[in-house]
Parts: sequence; structure tokens; C-alpha cells
Amino acid sequence: MLVIPIQPVPSQQVLCVLDNQNCQIAIYQKNCKIYVDLNSNGVNMCIGALAHNAVPLDSCNSYDGFSGNLYFIDTQGLDDPQFAGFNSRWYLVYLTAEEVLLTAPDFSSIAELSGVLALSATLEVTSPNAGNFEVAHGLDTVPFLIEIVPTSAGAIWGQAGFADDTNIYLAASDVGVTATVYVYTMAAAGLTTQAPAATLLVDSPSQPPDTFSVAHGLGVVPALVEILPTSPGTIWEAAAADSTNLHLAASSAGVTATVSVYKPPSEGPFNIEAPATTLGVTSVAALPFSVPHGLSAAPSRIEILMISAGSIWAQTPAFDGANVYLQASDVGVIAKILVYA
Repeated sequence: MLVIPIQPVPSQQVLCVLDNQNCQIAIYQKNCKIYVDLNSNGVNMCIGALAHNAVPLDSCNSYDGFSGNLYFIDTQGLDDPQFAGFNSRWYLVYLTAEEVLLTAPDFSSIAELSGVLALSATLEVTSPNAGNFEVAHGLDTVPFLIEIVPTSAGAIWGQAGFADDTNIYLAASDVGVTATVYVYTMAAAGLTTQAPAATLLVDSPSQPPDTFSVAHGLGVVPALVEILPTSPGTIWEAAAADSTNLHLAASSAGVTATVSVYKPPSEGPFNIEAPATTLGVTSVAALPFSVPHGLSAAPSRIEILMISAGSIWAQTPAFDGANVYLQASDVGVIAKILVYA
């Protein structure tokens, strides 16, 4: 059984590989009900399948050639799925053909999942070319989330379907661009999570080839550094942080960012709370814009996962009780905005 990560939004597309089948899954709400389209290896398996709790989505599975089946599972009752509870109450799961044949498939382990993400892989990536490329993540599941921390000039961003059960799918502005890619998977309930131990407002005093250092105040080597751009340009980690400083570089003087720094856990793996919501945004102009985040209170922080060339950065302030405030370098720039409660 495989849990396929989905977001608590009313319309989304998921790209994944299921038992060597290249799948595109569209999930959308219509008239307050959830529907699913499934395409496997370029062939439509089902269109407009109405989602019910624990009912196979591919009703033609016995003869359409799709191996296995998809189910929505309610972990708190027997109700049909509602998008606001995706990945917290209702989970989308894939059963192999062998598991489908069981008289009573066991979904009990899904109830142990929670809004906790485990840092399951850290990948040091160098782009082999400009444009699309892929990197094996080495996990036995589909990652829920990736974070890309630049470590050189240039840009690396995620493709629209940024992960399946084998690879992370990325793109780069040029050959030889480097980044650290943090790969997260869904974790069990009850685990201790890490929050940023320090939040630093960084303004670059120099430009390449010069680097600069910023004291982080942790007293230990950080386990994770997140860089949220707050201006045009790029700030990246020029060298690994030590127990005193972050070592950074910037595309020019005066580039700004909010940098979140995490301590390593006292014991056990590194876990974080999952985003409360994820917003897909496409800029309509090279201007400031705002997006409602839908939370009942102001977020604690946001992160930006780029899904196209160009850049989107946070305004200052980046959010309030209603909206996230952003700006883009051009029209048509695409990103996922990770919003944390």
C-alpha cells in the first residue's frame, strides 16, 4: 500500500509512478463532491469518478489494463472525502493488484499518519544541463515535500510533478548549478517536531566572488537552513554553516532574505510540522500581488518552492491574518507557497 501525498485544496494534479505505471491524477471538487480523473501511460483509465470512502476509484479496473487501484480512506469515520481534510483525515492510497485481491484490505496503518513530515533524504545536486533533469531520492515512497536551498549562483527549481516513488524532478537555469534538496515524507503521529530556533533578516553587503557571514546564535551546527527571498536576486549558502555562522553569497549587493535556522533534534530523526496549506500561484504581471491563505490566523512562516523559471519573492511583511504578499519577476512565473500555521 502506498499513500499518495495530496494537498488540502479543491483542485490539483498529481504525477506519480505506481507499479511502473506513469500516472497523472486530477482531483477536483464539483457541486461539493470530489471527482478524480486517472490517466496511466497516456491512456485515460477513468474520467469523473465520484470519490467515496474506501470504494475503488477505477471501476473498470478488471479490464482497462490498470494494475492496482486507488482509494480515498477516511481515518476518522466513514464519510466521503472533503478537500479540507486531505492528508489529515482523508488519504489517497494505492493498492497493488495483489493487495486489491485481498478479501479485506488493511487500511489501519493510515490512521497512524499525522501532519508531521520526516526529513528522509538530503541530496546535494549539481545540474547536468540547463533545463529538466532528475535525481534518484532512494526512498521507497513518494515524497510529500521538497525544499531547495541554493548553494551557487543560478537557479534550480522543481518541475510541476516534482517527485514520484523513484526520482525528484528538477530544472536548472544552466549547467553546473548546485543546491541542497531536502526531501520529506509523511511521518507517524506523536513524533517531536522542530521549529526554527532563529529567524534572521539578511541583507547582502557584497556580490560575487565575495562571500559574507551571518551569526546564527545557535551554538551548534544547524540541522536545516531555509532561505525565503524578500527581494529580487538570490542569496545562497556559499559553504556549510558552522556552530557560529552561516556562510552566504549573493547575486548582488542589497539582496534580502529571511533565513530560518533549525537546531538538530536532541535525539531521533529530524521532523517538522507539515504546511497547513499549499497555494499554487502563477503571476499575472511583474508586480506585487496577494493570495488569500485561508487560515484562521496569521501563519508562522511561509516558504516558496519555485516550479518554473523566473522568481517569486515575499514582500515585507510577507503575510497577515488574511493574505500572503508576494512579487514576481515576470508574468507567468509559477510557484508553490508553503504556508505554516
